Amino acid sequence: MITTWQAVALGTVQGLTEFLPVSSSAHLKLMPWLFQWPDVENEMAFDVALHLGTLLAIVLFFFTDWLMIVASYIGDLRMKKWKGGAKGSLLPKIIIATIPAAVIGKLFEKKIEAFFYGDNSNIWMLAVTLSVFGLLLLIAEKVGKNSRDLADIGYAMALTIGCAQALALIPGTSRSGVTIFAGLLFGLTRPAAARFSFLMATPITAGAVLLKIKDLRGIEDYTPIIIGILVSAIVGILAIKVLLKYVQTRSYAVFAFYRWILAAVVLWFYFQRVHA
Repeated sequence: MITTWQAVALGTVQGLTEFLPVSSSAHLKLMPWLFQWPDVENEMAFDVALHLGTLLAIVLFFFTDWLMIVASYIGDLRMKKWKGGAKGSLLPKIIIATIPAAVIGKLFEKKIEAFFYGDNSNIWMLAVTLSVFGLLLLIAEKVGKNSRDLADIGYAMALTIGCAQALALIPGTSRSGVTIFAGLLFGLTRPAAARFSFLMATPITAGAVLLKIKDLRGIEDYTPIIIGILVSAIVGILAIKVLLKYVQTRSYAVFAFYRWILAAVVLWFYFQRVHA
């Protein structure tokens, strides 16, 4: 089973990287590989626990936002404004944006995971995806007009960003990274792109947790599970708060550079071990 310090370490990594555009899936795969941790029992259960923690982070941080969105949409319906007002209209757009990732995830998630995570021989591919999507994030920063807000998101834009979210099934991509990238290309401001990305994360993460919650059954020691949930939730809330404040005045370029540095580290360790 996961040890206590591993639970703290992985919970911290999950909380940070789930919301920063650097790929949580890559980091959770790379940490045990880089430090050569032995295989552990109930790995899938702990993965569910980490995602449950980040789901709690999103729900708690954006609780007021969700109350306003749902209440506004219900009020709009009662007034026969079927498309909703500025806040209420976000609800159907978020739902539409969730559909592509939900459908593609159901069809291909296991095949993608088997290809990337079947063994460590393909771990070098994480360096490729980290680098490529780091470059795309930087390009979006350069060409995005950074002038549109949440109220400017239309249904076609929401669906397109949702299709981009489906790419996050590829490890190393980053769900937040690819949706922020798409939002920037549509001219959203940096804070608006991040906020819409986080709001989109709520239903897709909740759905993933519900589908895999059965993996938490039959655990003999729930201590690491609870630690993982709490740490990823607390760190996740802090990561969301810091990112939303950071992008008010700064660009996402630093995350692109970080991805390239991490990719270089992965390749260095990979070739060192291949030729060892």
